Amino acid sequence: MTVSLSSFPQHSRNVSMKNFQLLIGILSPLFFSGCSIKTAIPGDSLDTLYSYQWVQPNNLNTETSTADIAQALHDYDVIFFGELHTHPAVHLAQMELFQALASLGKPLTLSLEQFERDTQELLDEYLTGAIGEQYLIDKGRAWDNYETSYRPLVEYAKNKHFPVIAANAPKSIVVCVGRKGLSALDNLSAQERGYVAKDIDISASTYRKRFIDFMQTESVHGNGSDEQNKTMQAMFLRGYAAQATRDDTMAESIAEHLKHQLRQVLHLNGNFHSSEFQGAVERLLKRMPELKVAVIHTVSLLGSSDELLKQEKEKGSILLLVSPLPDKFVKDENRQQWMQGQMEKRMKNREKCQ
Repeated sequence: MTVSLSSFPQHSRNVSMKNFQLLIGILSPLFFSGCSIKTAIPGDSLDTLYSYQWVQPNNLNTETSTADIAQALHDYDVIFFGELHTHPAVHLAQMELFQALASLGKPLTLSLEQFERDTQELLDEYLTGAIGEQYLIDKGRAWDNYETSYRPLVEYAKNKHFPVIAANAPKSIVVCVGRKGLSALDNLSAQERGYVAKDIDISASTYRKRFIDFMQTESVHGNGSDEQNKTMQAMFLRGYAAQATRDDTMAESIAEHLKHQLRQVLHLNGNFHSSEFQGAVERLLKRMPELKVAVIHTVSLLGSSDELLKQEKEKGSILLLVSPLPDKFVKDENRQQWMQGQMEKRMKNREKCQ
């Protein structure tokens, strides 16, 4: 998803306390999984939503081919591809890079945020032809955009006999962590507990500050009583615990795979999970510090500010430049109506947390 900092719903500052936690649950996957600041470099080659450019941070004004990027990444153990969910150019670039990496002959594994760890057996069965795609989509809880965004990569992996990792923590567990904190994990069965990382780090860090600052700056602004602000801070921390549950689970899933198979891993996740080499990246390196890890950071271009692009270059080993998706809303009242509808849906379909 493409979003600028200023596009965070202004009305969220006035959401009632009983709905605020629900609001975080709505916003977290939308804003933190694929957020990106819009910026630009000179040139007008990004003229369609399928257009993209590869740029290496040490040479911002020179476009690089997919083949050259694959060659530059050849010696890396794990490549984190930070995406903007549903962007046609991003998913095209992912497929073409996956194919280019495969052409170099190194054994490959595809790892996906978009499948949850408890669906690994189903995914393995699909890769061997034991079940059909619709069964995988239904029972494997595939994302709504699976057929247009991730199907090509999974099919390529299937045809090439590459493993695919269902890397993420189950949404139902993540939601409960966001509602109750990490103590929610204590109520899981042994089997369920195995679907999330053994160790989840929610200690103070640059990443935690970045997460909470974003929520605080756009949602609180110092309004409300001290008690309300304390309550919101506690909600932010629980929201961060949910984010960390995803990050640590993805990191652990990749690490466990690499302990048994020496393969290069291409892992797809939303930009925020790997931007600035934080999130899932730093958590993987804590588990396996010997790994050589690269980060692809996606930048949605708008305007002509070279300075913003220079700021973005610190967020990845390689930048993928794409044109912006259409604005979801122009009128604030339309955004508010959508948010209210989302909250009502969540209230009707709330996962039960013990």
